[in-house]
Amino acid sequence: MSELDLGLKVASRRLLWRMGYTTRLDVPLRSVAMADAPPGQRGRRSSEPEAYTDLDVLGYTISGGFRVQSAIVDCKTSSKGSTNRMFWVRGVADFFSADTAYMVREKDLTNAARQLTSRLKISALTSSDVTRLEELHPCNLALDAEPLSWLFQPDKATTVLRAFGGLDKRLKPLADYREFTYWVTEPYRNPMQLVEELTAVTKLLDPRIPQHLALVLDCSWLYLLSLSHAVESMRATHIADPDRGLQEYLFGGPAGLREKQGLAQLLETIKANGALPDQVHVDLLPTYFPRLRELAVRILARPDTVLPALRMLELATSITALGQRIEKPEDMGGLYNEVAAKRAADVVGFLVGSAGLDNGFRARARSLLLGEPLG
Repeated sequence: MSELDLGLKVASRRLLWRMGYTTRLDVPLRSVAMADAPPGQRGRRSSEPEAYTDLDVLGYTISGGFRVQSAIVDCKTSSKGSTNRMFWVRGVADFFSADTAYMVREKDLTNAARQLTSRLKISALTSSDVTRLEELHPCNLALDAEPLSWLFQPDKATTVLRAFGGLDKRLKPLADYREFTYWVTEPYRNPMQLVEELTAVTKLLDPRIPQHLALVLDCSWLYLLSLSHAVESMRATHIADPDRGLQEYLFGGPAGLREKQGLAQLLETIKANGALPDQVHVDLLPTYFPRLRELAVRILARPDTVLPALRMLELATSITALGQRIEKPEDMGGLYNEVAAKRAADVVGFLVGSAGLDNGFRARARSLLLGEPLG
């Protein structure tokens, strides 16, 4: 995180919070590059990801009708090159299907850049504009008091980001996934992919290590965001049949589901003919699907709890990564909501059970989110 732009980033994060978003700082957009391979062989993964670009601030909110909306913010202290940067911002906004895009600069933008704002649907702001907008969005949360204020303090934000950068190298696949692979993966793949990533490092994660607990809490934030996209799709396609709606979402739509069902039937036939050993499983859905469906239905039934649950997980991640604690969840600066806290804890519990994580993660998360005593 650039020290020069850091102040603008946390100020933009605070503005999005006032507007009703849950947020994330410094989202790198990268992929796993494929190295050249000998003729006739598939490409192999290179040791380093291929970088696309970085996004300064990303925000999500849930609007009426359970529509997941997003906002992006590009922050730079210098206004140099802002005209060309406007097109970059538009491209990143389209990548995230963002409903709102902001370009924040310390000083005023050029007239040429401002001419593009309405055409490219980008809001161009100076730091003073951000302050003025904050005044126009009153908030009943204690954003200037601890622990919520930690989200908007440059030194605290830097500490949180560095906490994830210092993880055990054996956790790199999971760290890479949460940092950038999640964002470039088709959204419908993430509900199953995230469980697989956690399962692969189950034995390496220790709930007594604050960075590990923060990592699981952050993955829970990502998972709840993924489930929000799933529920949005279920509401639009199969509100009366959530089981069918969730299956179709997980496989990329009705055609994708039919393709997987056909493949599963084919493998069952092959297995019945003795061509596959009995221990080979050909189930279409993961074993945790019933629990996933139950969790999705809970979210579907109480859409008003999703945004506060996301915000509580965002704050809990930062508190834990900073090595801090709060006496009780009601100390979250007005953020605490009992039903939302239960929903956030449900997500953590689902990941613990589905990925086979140590039950200590569930206990510590419930202590932080619900105030339950640790055993």
